[in-house]
Amino acid sequence: MQFVENAEFELDLTGTGYFKSPSASTADRDDAAFLGRFTIKSQSYLTDSIAAGFSLYGAYSTQKHEYYGYFTNPGHRSRQPRFVDFNTAWLRYEADDFEIILGKDYIETGVSELYSPADRFGLYNLANPSQTYKIGVWQAGVDYFIGDDTLTFKVIPVHEKSRVPSENSRWLGNTDDPEFTALAAAYDIQESFRPVRIENISYLLQYKGSRAGYDFFALAHHGPSIYPTLQQGAAVNQRNKVDPLAMSAAAGVLKVIDEWKFFGEVVYQHSYGDRDEDFIRYAAGVSYNDNVLANFLGLSQINVSVQWSGDETVSEADPNRVDTRSREARPFRNTVFGKIEIEHNHEWGYYFSAIHNIEADFGLFGGAEYKPNDNLTFRLEGAFFDGPDDTHFGRWENNDYLRLRTIYKF
Repeated sequence: MQFVENAEFELDLTGTGYFKSPSASTADRDDAAFLGRFTIKSQSYLTDSIAAGFSLYGAYSTQKHEYYGYFTNPGHRSRQPRFVDFNTAWLRYEADDFEIILGKDYIETGVSELYSPADRFGLYNLANPSQTYKIGVWQAGVDYFIGDDTLTFKVIPVHEKSRVPSENSRWLGNTDDPEFTALAAAYDIQESFRPVRIENISYLLQYKGSRAGYDFFALAHHGPSIYPTLQQGAAVNQRNKVDPLAMSAAAGVLKVIDEWKFFGEVVYQHSYGDRDEDFIRYAAGVSYNDNVLANFLGLSQINVSVQWSGDETVSEADPNRVDTRSREARPFRNTVFGKIEIEHNHEWGYYFSAIHNIEADFGLFGGAEYKPNDNLTFRLEGAFFDGPDDTHFGRWENNDYLRLRTIYKF
């Protein structure tokens, strides 16, 4: 009964119109698409110290093969999202100075406001990259509280991957692979998953803290990398997509000074056995929350954010073992992000954002939001993509869209 009484529901309905047809002949060529997603989440205390919770969704899309089947188990090896599945399902034991969690739950790290290179241990539904959803990760972990700080250790036994567009999706890209924006040839790519073994288990150790005016974190991770490589397959044109085992270390800090926020983070990855190049990814940015100019213009507030994301190779991969390194699968390698959020009043708001990779591609986004009450939201959104075919946004040049989205929570 507590699960029923504590339940929260969300209905997310989206209608999207596209201005162009995709270039790939196998892609879904509908000018309009509908996506409906219904989510139920709840939690309850089973005893004074043990809680349980879950988040369950059901989805339907008119885009061909965007969803398939029902529910996944911990060893699921398909990258296609299900029509019905659990985002989270967990048990938590709570004590005065620590918590233990078992099951499927979200993993989030990083402090950057527009894009976090350190936030790379959770999973996402990227079947439609313009409308992403978080997915929980199977884990066993403990959070130990030290004043305002938290020391976390997680064991992630199952190698899972984020969901990606189907072979019929207009979001697949020109390389016929959603992660590699540029390939040397038209490869037959075979997906590889690591079996559950001691050497394939991921371990995450993280320290998060807060002080007057700033937040910070530091972490270390061992396990399969989020960025894949391609290795030689059995046939001449066949390649195996492999997530190499790697060690990562990251740190970041966010500082608040009056209306200003300054944030930065860096992550270093070393791949074992030269199965990929070693690299450093970093981000630095600033945001400003203005009330004076906003009030002068008859608005509630204006928030402006600017961020740089970079990627530097430290050492090369072994060319005898690796056919294609992960560089082309790492997004936002040298990219400028900008966003302006305008709150007109408690009902109306607007946003404009731009993402420009200095290698020539970019995406422009804008939207308006109307909230007649706390439970109901209407959004009108649009996007424009441009760039060479072998770039992150250029491969979506025919995917400019206008979208109407309705979100109802009850």
